[in-house]
Amino acid sequence: MRRLRQILGIAVLRSRWIKRQYLWMFQGFVGVVGFTITLFVWGGTDAIRNLIIALFIVGAWGLGLNIVAQQIGWDRVYYALEFYVASPITLPTYFMGTVLGSTPFLLRNMLPATLTALLLGMKPSSLIPVLLLSAFSLVLGAFTSLSIVLRLKNPTNISAITNPLYTFTITLPPVYYPLTFLPPVLAKVALIMPTVSLMELARWLAGLPVACNPALPAVSLCFWIITVTILVARKFRWGQE
Repeated sequence: MRRLRQILGIAVLRSRWIKRQYLWMFQGFVGVVGFTITLFVWGGTDAIRNLIIALFIVGAWGLGLNIVAQQIGWDRVYYALEFYVASPITLPTYFMGTVLGSTPFLLRNMLPATLTALLLGMKPSSLIPVLLLSAFSLVLGAFTSLSIVLRLKNPTNISAITNPLYTFTITLPPVYYPLTFLPPVLAKVALIMPTVSLMELARWLAGLPVACNPALPAVSLCFWIITVTILVARKFRWGQE
């Protein structure tokens, strides 16, 4: 119970600014709805089914890669992290509170995606595995970003790294478009990108067409999570550095 209160306390601290800048949330929600309508007009229900999965995976990836990693990075720059280290708060509690306080950004993706899935007749049970994979996507995104952010010599460049990193990992690779669009050889090469492997595994979990054996993206994701965890652990210690 004590740990839960600590997590909720950090979440409240993290989410205070949303009350002052709630229009960002509305802007994001409108953007998701508009993107959904656009894809439906041009691609029909097949495009929307892929988009539903992408909204879960991409939303979680972006939350970890951009929002969570930035908050932790700025805490480190402005020595707010020392405040938490000196308190009874543990590292897992700090991380979970930071994630929980940032979840409104995730809801703006997941709510439209869930409603659209129900309208298309998709079974809610098919989204549960995707939701679980989204949690992994969030952690992987955060660790991927932190593995770079924690090594910046000029800490004021945090946003200048996380924002382009998000664009590079989401816009170019086959995330919003299917991996089957690429030739077989390029499709396997594309699995090196963690977002591509996440989406391909999510498509398989949701019963959508896939371009390869799901074991391949699973292996790629295992490699990524092990690598970035080691990189983060070497630079981010919960204590006096």
